[in-house]
Amino acid sequence: MKEVSALAGNPKLRPHTSWSQAPSTAAFPTGRVDVWRVRLDEPATAGAQGSVLSPDEIARASRFHFEKDRIHFTQCRSALRAILAGYLAIPAAEIRFEYLTNGKPRLRAEQNPHVLQFNVSHSANMAVIAVGSEHRLGVDIEKIRSDVDTASLAERFFSLRERAGLQALPDRLRVPGFFACWTRKEAFLKATGDGLSFPLADFSVTTHPDLDPELEEINGNTEAGKLWFLADLSVVDGFRATVALDRCHSRLETYSWN
Repeated sequence: MKEVSALAGNPKLRPHTSWSQAPSTAAFPTGRVDVWRVRLDEPATAGAQGSVLSPDEIARASRFHFEKDRIHFTQCRSALRAILAGYLAIPAAEIRFEYLTNGKPRLRAEQNPHVLQFNVSHSANMAVIAVGSEHRLGVDIEKIRSDVDTASLAERFFSLRERAGLQALPDRLRVPGFFACWTRKEAFLKATGDGLSFPLADFSVTTHPDLDPELEEINGNTEAGKLWFLADLSVVDGFRATVALDRCHSRLETYSWN
Protein backbone atom coordinates (compact mmCIF):
# COMPACT_ATOMS: atom_id res chain seq x y z
CA MET A 1 0.00 0.00 0.00
CA LYS A 2 1.39 3.37 -0.94
CA GLU A 3 0.70 6.11 1.58
CA VAL A 4 -0.25 9.27 -0.28
CA SER A 5 0.85 11.39 2.66
CA ALA A 6 4.40 10.11 2.41
CA LEU A 7 5.11 12.74 -0.25
CA ALA A 8 3.31 15.58 1.47
CA GLY A 9 5.52 18.65 1.54
CA ASN A 10 7.52 17.70 -1.54
CA PRO A 11 7.21 20.82 -3.74
CA LYS A 12 8.31 19.10 -6.93
CA LEU A 13 6.26 15.93 -7.16
CA ARG A 14 2.55 15.24 -7.12
CA PRO A 15 2.11 11.77 -5.57
CA HIS A 16 0.87 8.94 -7.73
CA THR A 17 -1.95 7.09 -6.03
CA SER A 18 -1.70 3.31 -5.90
CA TRP A 19 -5.15 1.71 -5.64
CA SER A 20 -5.07 -1.67 -3.89
CA GLN A 21 -7.67 -4.41 -3.91
CA ALA A 22 -10.20 -4.29 -1.10
CA PRO A 23 -9.07 -6.10 2.07
CA SER A 24 -11.05 -9.16 3.15
CA THR A 25 -11.79 -7.46 6.47
CA ALA A 26 -12.03 -3.68 6.84
CA ALA A 27 -10.33 -2.48 10.03
CA PHE A 28 -11.98 0.52 11.64
CA PRO A 29 -10.20 3.65 10.31
CA THR A 30 -8.59 4.91 13.51
CA GLY A 31 -5.71 7.30 12.82
CA ARG A 32 -6.17 7.15 9.06
CA VAL A 33 -8.54 7.86 6.17
CA ASP A 34 -9.50 5.20 3.64
CA VAL A 35 -10.42 6.38 0.14
CA TRP A 36 -12.28 4.05 -2.20
CA ARG A 37 -12.38 4.39 -5.99
CA VAL A 38 -15.62 3.17 -7.55
CA ARG A 39 -16.31 2.72 -11.26
CA LEU A 40 -19.96 3.46 -11.93
CA ASP A 41 -20.29 2.17 -15.49
CA GLU A 42 -21.03 -1.45 -14.64
CA PRO A 43 -24.80 -1.85 -15.06
CA ALA A 44 -24.86 -5.58 -14.35
CA THR A 45 -23.19 -5.09 -10.99
CA ALA A 46 -25.38 -2.11 -10.18
CA GLY A 47 -28.55 -4.05 -11.00
CA ALA A 48 -27.44 -7.01 -8.93
CA GLN A 49 -26.77 -4.80 -5.93
CA GLY A 50 -29.90 -2.71 -6.20
CA SER A 51 -31.66 -4.86 -3.60
CA VAL A 52 -29.54 -3.40 -0.78
CA LEU A 53 -30.99 0.09 -1.32
CA SER A 54 -33.70 1.50 0.90
CA PRO A 55 -37.15 2.34 -0.53
CA ASP A 56 -36.35 6.06 -0.63
CA GLU A 57 -33.10 5.38 -2.51
CA ILE A 58 -34.92 3.16 -5.01
CA ALA A 59 -37.51 5.90 -5.49
CA ARG A 60 -34.78 8.47 -5.99
CA ALA A 61 -33.05 6.27 -8.57
CA SER A 62 -36.30 5.84 -10.48
CA ARG A 63 -36.66 9.61 -10.88
CA PHE A 64 -33.55 9.95 -13.04
CA HIS A 65 -34.49 10.66 -16.63
CA PHE A 66 -31.54 8.85 -18.17
CA GLU A 67 -30.83 5.17 -17.53
CA LYS A 68 -27.12 5.92 -17.28
CA ASP A 69 -27.73 8.28 -14.34
CA ARG A 70 -29.94 5.73 -12.61
CA ILE A 71 -27.23 3.09 -12.94
CA HIS A 72 -24.56 5.45 -11.66
CA PHE A 73 -26.62 6.44 -8.62
CA THR A 74 -27.51 2.82 -7.82
CA GLN A 75 -23.92 1.66 -8.20
CA CYS A 76 -22.59 4.48 -6.03
CA ARG A 77 -25.10 3.95 -3.21
CA SER A 78 -24.68 0.18 -3.33
CA ALA A 79 -20.91 0.53 -3.05
CA LEU A 80 -21.26 3.04 -0.21
CA ARG A 81 -23.52 0.68 1.71
CA ALA A 82 -21.22 -2.28 1.17
CA ILE A 83 -18.13 -0.31 2.22
CA LEU A 84 -19.77 1.05 5.38
CA ALA A 85 -21.16 -2.39 6.21
CA GLY A 86 -17.60 -3.74 6.25
CA TYR A 87 -16.53 -1.22 8.89
CA LEU A 88 -19.71 -1.47 10.98
CA ALA A 89 -20.17 -5.27 10.72
CA ILE A 90 -23.85 -4.96 9.85
CA PRO A 91 -25.65 -5.99 6.62
CA ALA A 92 -25.52 -3.39 3.88
CA ALA A 93 -29.30 -3.41 3.45
CA GLU A 94 -29.80 -2.59 7.15
CA ILE A 95 -27.75 0.61 7.12
CA ARG A 96 -29.90 3.66 7.82
CA PHE A 97 -29.02 7.19 6.80
CA GLU A 98 -30.31 10.51 8.03
CA TYR A 99 -29.84 13.73 6.10
CA LEU A 100 -28.58 17.13 7.18
CA THR A 101 -30.29 20.30 6.00
CA ASN A 102 -27.80 20.55 3.12
CA GLY A 103 -28.74 17.03 1.99
CA LYS A 104 -25.50 15.43 3.18
CA PRO A 105 -26.13 11.88 4.46
CA ARG A 106 -24.76 10.52 7.72
CA LEU A 107 -25.21 7.31 9.65
CA ARG A 108 -27.88 7.21 12.32
CA ALA A 109 -26.35 7.51 15.78
CA GLU A 110 -27.68 4.17 17.05
CA GLN A 111 -25.77 2.38 14.26
CA ASN A 112 -22.63 4.45 14.67
CA PRO A 113 -21.35 4.38 18.28
CA HIS A 114 -17.75 5.09 17.22
CA VAL A 115 -18.73 8.03 14.98
CA LEU A 116 -17.58 6.71 11.63
CA GLN A 117 -17.36 9.59 9.14
CA PHE A 118 -17.73 9.35 5.39
CA ASN A 119 -18.04 11.54 2.33
CA VAL A 120 -18.93 10.74 -1.27
CA SER A 121 -18.34 12.44 -4.59
CA HIS A 122 -19.02 11.34 -8.16
CA SER A 123 -18.50 12.73 -11.62
CA ALA A 124 -19.36 11.06 -14.93
CA ASN A 125 -18.61 7.35 -14.46
CA MET A 126 -16.30 7.61 -11.42
CA ALA A 127 -16.89 8.03 -7.70
CA VAL A 128 -14.69 8.33 -4.63
CA ILE A 129 -15.75 7.51 -1.07
CA ALA A 130 -13.66 8.69 1.89
CA VAL A 131 -14.07 7.03 5.30
CA GLY A 132 -12.52 8.11 8.61
CA SER A 133 -13.44 8.57 12.24
CA GLU A 134 -11.85 11.22 14.41
CA HIS A 135 -11.98 14.24 12.12
CA ARG A 136 -14.24 15.97 9.63
CA LEU A 137 -13.43 15.01 6.07
CA GLY A 138 -14.46 15.85 2.53
CA VAL A 139 -13.67 14.47 -0.90
CA ASP A 140 -14.34 15.70 -4.41
CA ILE A 141 -13.83 14.33 -7.91
CA GLU A 142 -14.38 16.12 -11.21
CA LYS A 143 -14.06 15.00 -14.80
CA ILE A 144 -11.74 17.41 -16.62
CA ARG A 145 -13.54 19.18 -19.45
CA SER A 146 -11.81 21.41 -21.95
CA ASP A 147 -15.07 22.98 -23.16
CA VAL A 148 -15.75 25.04 -20.04
CA ASP A 149 -15.05 28.75 -19.71
CA THR A 150 -12.54 28.47 -16.89
CA ALA A 151 -11.86 32.22 -16.81
CA SER A 152 -15.47 33.22 -16.17
CA LEU A 153 -16.02 30.40 -13.67
CA ALA A 154 -12.86 31.38 -11.79
CA GLU A 155 -14.06 34.99 -11.72
CA ARG A 156 -17.31 33.83 -10.17
CA PHE A 157 -16.15 31.16 -7.73
CA PHE A 158 -12.45 31.67 -6.92
CA SER A 159 -10.70 34.10 -4.60
CA LEU A 160 -8.46 36.90 -5.86
CA ARG A 161 -5.42 34.91 -4.79
CA GLU A 162 -6.59 31.83 -6.69
CA ARG A 163 -7.38 33.82 -9.82
CA ALA A 164 -3.89 35.32 -9.73
CA GLY A 165 -2.46 31.82 -9.32
CA LEU A 166 -4.32 30.57 -12.37
CA GLN A 167 -3.24 33.57 -14.45
CA ALA A 168 0.37 32.87 -13.56
CA LEU A 169 0.19 29.32 -14.97
CA PRO A 170 1.29 28.60 -18.55
CA ASP A 171 -1.57 28.09 -21.00
CA ARG A 172 -1.20 24.30 -21.03
CA LEU A 173 -1.84 24.16 -17.28
CA ARG A 174 -4.83 26.53 -17.10
CA VAL A 175 -7.53 23.87 -17.49
CA PRO A 176 -5.94 21.26 -15.18
CA GLY A 177 -5.11 24.09 -12.77
CA PHE A 178 -8.74 25.19 -12.73
CA PHE A 179 -9.99 21.69 -11.93
CA ALA A 180 -7.25 21.18 -9.35
CA CYS A 181 -8.36 24.37 -7.61
CA TRP A 182 -12.04 23.40 -7.91
CA THR A 183 -11.66 19.95 -6.33
CA ARG A 184 -9.44 21.31 -3.55
CA LYS A 185 -11.99 24.01 -2.69
CA GLU A 186 -14.93 21.61 -2.88
CA ALA A 187 -13.23 18.98 -0.70
CA PHE A 188 -12.53 21.64 1.94
CA LEU A 189 -16.11 22.94 1.82
CA LYS A 190 -17.52 19.43 2.15
CA ALA A 191 -15.26 18.76 5.12
CA THR A 192 -16.43 21.90 6.91
CA GLY A 193 -20.06 20.90 6.32
CA ASP A 194 -20.89 24.48 5.38
CA GLY A 195 -21.13 24.00 1.63
CA LEU A 196 -21.81 27.16 -0.32
CA SER A 197 -22.81 29.00 2.88
CA PHE A 198 -19.03 29.40 3.34
CA PRO A 199 -18.17 32.24 0.91
CA LEU A 200 -15.95 30.86 -1.82
CA ALA A 201 -13.82 34.01 -1.96
CA ASP A 202 -13.06 33.85 1.77
CA PHE A 203 -10.46 31.12 1.49
CA SER A 204 -7.74 30.15 -0.98
CA VAL A 205 -6.13 26.90 -2.07
CA THR A 206 -3.13 26.37 -4.30
CA THR A 207 -3.80 26.20 -8.04
CA HIS A 208 -0.77 24.50 -9.59
CA PRO A 209 -2.03 21.07 -10.71
CA ASP A 210 1.32 19.31 -10.34
CA LEU A 211 2.30 20.53 -6.87
CA ASP A 212 1.04 19.52 -3.45
CA PRO A 213 -2.33 21.04 -2.55
CA GLU A 214 -2.47 23.45 0.36
CA LEU A 215 -5.09 25.57 2.06
CA GLU A 216 -3.24 28.88 1.83
CA GLU A 217 -5.51 31.12 3.89
CA ILE A 218 -8.93 31.54 5.46
CA ASN A 219 -10.21 35.10 5.66
CA GLY A 220 -6.64 36.32 5.22
CA ASN A 221 -5.29 34.13 8.03
CA THR A 222 -2.40 32.14 6.56
CA GLU A 223 -1.94 30.13 9.77
CA ALA A 224 -5.45 28.65 9.69
CA GLY A 225 -4.67 26.51 6.67
CA LYS A 226 -1.91 24.69 8.56
CA LEU A 227 -4.58 22.94 10.62
CA TRP A 228 -5.90 21.21 7.50
CA PHE A 229 -4.57 18.32 5.43
CA LEU A 230 -5.25 18.20 1.68
CA ALA A 231 -4.11 15.49 -0.72
CA ASP A 232 -4.66 15.08 -4.45
CA LEU A 233 -5.63 11.61 -5.68
CA SER A 234 -4.70 10.20 -9.09
CA VAL A 235 -7.97 8.37 -9.70
CA VAL A 236 -7.82 7.77 -13.47
CA ASP A 237 -6.74 9.80 -16.50
CA GLY A 238 -9.07 12.67 -17.25
CA PHE A 239 -10.18 13.27 -13.65
CA ARG A 240 -9.05 15.36 -10.69
CA ALA A 241 -9.77 14.42 -7.09
CA THR A 242 -8.85 15.78 -3.65
CA VAL A 243 -9.47 14.73 -0.07
CA ALA A 244 -9.49 17.21 2.85
CA LEU A 245 -9.26 16.59 6.59
CA ASP A 246 -9.36 18.96 9.55
CA ARG A 247 -5.96 18.02 10.90
CA CYS A 248 -2.47 18.94 9.79
CA HIS A 249 -1.42 15.47 8.64
CA SER A 250 -3.03 12.14 7.94
CA ARG A 251 -2.27 8.67 6.69
CA LEU A 252 -4.28 7.72 3.61
CA GLU A 253 -4.94 4.26 2.30
CA THR A 254 -6.53 3.88 -1.11
CA TYR A 255 -8.59 0.98 -2.43
CA SER A 256 -10.27 0.09 -5.69
CA TRP A 257 -13.83 -1.13 -5.12
CA ASN A 258 -14.28 -2.67 -8.57
